[in-house]
Amino acid sequence: MRRTSLALTSLILAVALVVLVGCSGKSENLPKVSGDAGTEPTLTWSGKEAPADLTVKTLEEGQGKEISVDDLVAVSYAGWKWNSDKTFDSSYARGVPVLFPLSGVIEGWSQGLPGHKVGDRLEMAIPAAQAYGDTPAKDKPSGPLVFIIEIKYAGTFEELAAGTADAVPEGDQTAADRGVSVTGALGAEPSVEIGPDAAEPTETEVIVLARGAGEPITEDSMLLTNTAFASWDGSASGSSWGQQQPQIIPMFSAPNLAGLVGVPVGSRVMVLAPAGTDQKGQSVPPSAHVMDIDAAL
Repeated sequence: MRRTSLALTSLILAVALVVLVGCSGKSENLPKVSGDAGTEPTLTWSGKEAPADLTVKTLEEGQGKEISVDDLVAVSYAGWKWNSDKTFDSSYARGVPVLFPLSGVIEGWSQGLPGHKVGDRLEMAIPAAQAYGDTPAKDKPSGPLVFIIEIKYAGTFEELAAGTADAVPEGDQTAADRGVSVTGALGAEPSVEIGPDAAEPTETEVIVLARGAGEPITEDSMLLTNTAFASWDGSASGSSWGQQQPQIIPMFSAPNLAGLVGVPVGSRVMVLAPAGTDQKGQSVPPSAHVMDIDAAL
């Protein structure tokens, strides 16, 4: 009986050791990382071959929520082909983190990020088979890849959308006076209806419909938002709730939303936008947007 127990214990330890080795990979082969968190790093290559297995090294440990496979994740990152001194992609260069569901990224990310925490800074080496392959589609990097990743946010869509659930209503009458009706529970998808006699906005207006209790928005805030909108002429409408595609809005690149500065995170606001043109130069009618400011990075 004891001999059987010892054998079973040895087997369990052996399996555990294999799992740990398979997850860690050959971290000594990874390039050296230089540069501070929050900025695009530089790499000094080891001269060694890329690890054959997915390899993740924690450069800085965070104290936030642990990532699960069902989460939406917001990260800053930069990516290199193995032994390359030039990034093929970098959110640092664009100045804005990216937000995505783990179910919608390459296998190396979807397997390498769960279990890590918000605030972690990671170095991740991904073999070609778990990235884009050795002969990927156009505009995709081939071969093994290396990423430096800073985890800014993690949570399910439902957890994020609930960010305004406890806000205190205050602006329904102001919206009604502008001829716009907003219905729907806080923390859930709203309905936006523009009355036939509502005057079109001639400048951007921000109306707080329900006030949250988070930190005040600043000119440097990165906002995680869900939005529903309707155009004044009824030609367009939409909602990020239906598609479960929240957005990151960097305040530094949204001067038309300056009226949000000082509004607490966790608030629901209505933004009335005047007629204008889109990025392609096409005319856009005036519109009403109900925006839930669910979180800030």
